[in-house]
Formats: sequence, C-alpha cells, structure tokens
Amino acid sequence: MAGAAFSRASISRIQWGIHVRAQKVAVAFVMLVSLWAVAQVGTAFAGDDDRYVGTWKGSWEGAGAGGRFDMTFTRGSDGKLAAGVSVGTDMGDYTAKFSTVTVAGDKLSGAYDYPPDVQGEVTIAGSFDGNSATGTWSLGAKGQPGGQAIAGTWKVSR
Repeated sequence: MAGAAFSRASISRIQWGIHVRAQKVAVAFVMLVSLWAVAQVGTAFAGDDDRYVGTWKGSWEGAGAGGRFDMTFTRGSDGKLAAGVSVGTDMGDYTAKFSTVTVAGDKLSGAYDYPPDVQGEVTIAGSFDGNSATGTWSLGAKGQPGGQAIAGTWKVSR
C-alpha cells in the first residue's frame, strides 16, 4: 500500500510540474503576443502622420494681403514629426521651423517664431482632407496666446 501511495504522489508531482510548465509557456506566449501588439500599434501611430510628410504648397490671406504659403513635414531621426514653412510676403520672403507641431487624426496645430519680428509668434490650426489642407493663422506676441495682432487663412495642397 505504501508503494501505491508513493506512486500516486509521484504522479501528482509530475502532473503538477507539467501544469506549472504549461502556465509558464502560456504566460510567455501572452507576453510575446502583447509585445507584438504594442509594436504594431506603435508602428501604426508613428505612420499615421507619415501620410503628411512632404511639401504642401499654397497661399495665405489676411489683413488685406496675401502670398505664398508652403509647409514641409519631415520625420526627425528621433521619430517625431517636424515641420517648417516658407512664406512669401510683400515685405519679403521668410522661412521658419515650427517650435511646436501636432497632428492628431486630420487636425493640425502648431506655432513658429515670426522671423521679421523676434517678439512675434505665428500660430496655426487646420485640417487635412486628402491631398489638401485649410486652416487659420494668427500673429501675436510670443508666449501670449489669444493676443493676436492680425489673423487670416491658409490653404495648401500637394
């Protein structure tokens, strides 16, 4: 009888060992699947605004004037979206890099220092629709949102 009890205990330990190994394999599998899912979501998010990378050419209007308005989006080596503008005005052309730029879905917002006046800042907001985008801009004192001196609209396409 003692031999039978020992053999049942041995079988129980073997079954328990198999059960523990199966749990470890299941946990490892779930972790691998989770890591893969996170990588896929990260790639999707990183790629969502990649559709805007490139140069968009257009125009701006406001305060009784108008001119050329081109935006260029790039992906930095850090993986973040970066943008710049090339603007044509009656007082001369300028280029600037956005100090902030956010693309969420089809919505765009950003700001850049106004090169003709170091105390000025241009803020923009807009939305993309396929291969075109439209929005508003305002020029005001740097660091003072809502304190716009002049404002207008812009539109671009590619």
